[in-house]
Amino acid sequence: MATNSDSLYNVLYRIDNKPEMARFNPLGYRNVLNMTFPDSTPVANPEVYFPDNSLLVDRFADDFVAKNGALLGRFLAKTEALDHGLDSVWVTTSHIVDQHEYMIELTFESSPM
Repeated sequence: MATNSDSLYNVLYRIDNKPEMARFNPLGYRNVLNMTFPDSTPVANPEVYFPDNSLLVDRFADDFVAKNGALLGRFLAKTEALDHGLDSVWVTTSHIVDQHEYMIELTFESSPM
């Protein structure tokens, strides 16, 4: 199911406007941006969007990507992806309990020609 979450938008908006709140973690994948931030950060519905010690993977809805393309494009620019666009943007989230952090990861995929 494709997500169109205000909660995830708010997290990304805050990281975009205050990047020092997050740690950007290199994973070695050119089209992936992994970020962690303190779990003391207020997040709407964390039990839904940031499951404890589990990964939640979903694809942003096309209308979410279209509406928030500029924001997502700024995150894409932080990757090494040269040939990936905003055709499909996957979001992976988790609450890493022992580290007291939330994790959000964006994966950018382009459609095959």
